[in-house]
Amino acid sequence: MTNRAINAEKMGFDESALQRIEARVQHDIDANIYDGARILVARRGATVFDLTLGYADRAAGRALLPDAAFSIMSVSKVITAVALLRCVERGQVSLITPVASIIPEFAARSKGRVTIGQVLTHTAGLGMGYAPLPTEQLGDMKLAIESICSLPLESAPGEQVSYSASMGFTLLAEIASRLDPKQRSYRQIITEDIFEPLGMHGASVGLTESVKVRRVPVVVRDDDAPEINRKVLGERDRSVTALTELPSGGGTFATASDILRFGEALRQDGALEGARILSPAMVQLMRRNQTGLMPNSMMNSSRALHGMAAFPAFLGLGLFLRGEGLFPGHIATLASPESFGGWGLGSMAFWVDPVREVTFVALTAGLMERIRSLLRFQNLGDMALAALVKP
Repeated sequence: MTNRAINAEKMGFDESALQRIEARVQHDIDANIYDGARILVARRGATVFDLTLGYADRAAGRALLPDAAFSIMSVSKVITAVALLRCVERGQVSLITPVASIIPEFAARSKGRVTIGQVLTHTAGLGMGYAPLPTEQLGDMKLAIESICSLPLESAPGEQVSYSASMGFTLLAEIASRLDPKQRSYRQIITEDIFEPLGMHGASVGLTESVKVRRVPVVVRDDDAPEINRKVLGERDRSVTALTELPSGGGTFATASDILRFGEALRQDGALEGARILSPAMVQLMRRNQTGLMPNSMMNSSRALHGMAAFPAFLGLGLFLRGEGLFPGHIATLASPESFGGWGLGSMAFWVDPVREVTFVALTAGLMERIRSLLRFQNLGDMALAALVKP
């Protein structure tokens, strides 16, 4: 019996039931639904399931390895949110502080009333798309901020959940940088205040030499995904350098073990192995529903593709929440309503069930259409929790 199996039994899991996940993932890889998967499941900090399967790069025949570095897409937003909330804890801003009080140029074109909290909860009225810049310039924070500040809002602040895939969290990263007592860059803040304390040694903002040899390329697998622009995503992925800063996603890399450590810190109210990144009170606020039953406009095109009715966004501060109800989401249907986490465009997810003390991480190679991807993660998560048979 392996150590993993011993952990599974000690932590209340049926090891044979957990192993069904591997067969399901292998079926999907064989069917070219996606190329590879790196999955970790832990309970109370002990890993009970550890899977590495398929390809990092199918076209090149390169197998996926446990230390593969994934572009973590919008999982980056949760990390950026932590950096911003540390500013709140230092008393430099509040969640109702206008963005323009820190970035004065943002007030242009009637944006002066937008608050930091509205940006965090995707209720600021910002657009879904990228800043209007050439792809190779998107990772230049100075140019990105100048471009974002010149744009009007697409809806009135506070009226709807209008998910900002790129621009909103770029603003939050700029706020964290402008308020930093040491005048550090976004990259330095994330590395020194989050990655290093939590022991996320395989993670980086920008394409370091270490990441280059472990990198999983961004490849689109679905042909009918309305939210995926193959050309732009490919160009953006190829344009990432060591200096790229994309706080909303696309230029931050991590291993599954790194994301597990990050999730474990949030599960334990902001600390891991003696290193604290946020206070328990702040983590509890992150996990509170800030959007009520409002739907997420980001899902409109995907819902139309599948003929689905609207469902609640259930957003906290930088986090997606499980909440109540039956609808697509990256968090397991079987997870407690208090569960929370983050997910990235058609390729990755993590979540924490604080009631069952379970942390789930799934990073995959090969992007899927948004709702198909969410349903895939939901299914795998349900398989993991169905294997939990003892307290």
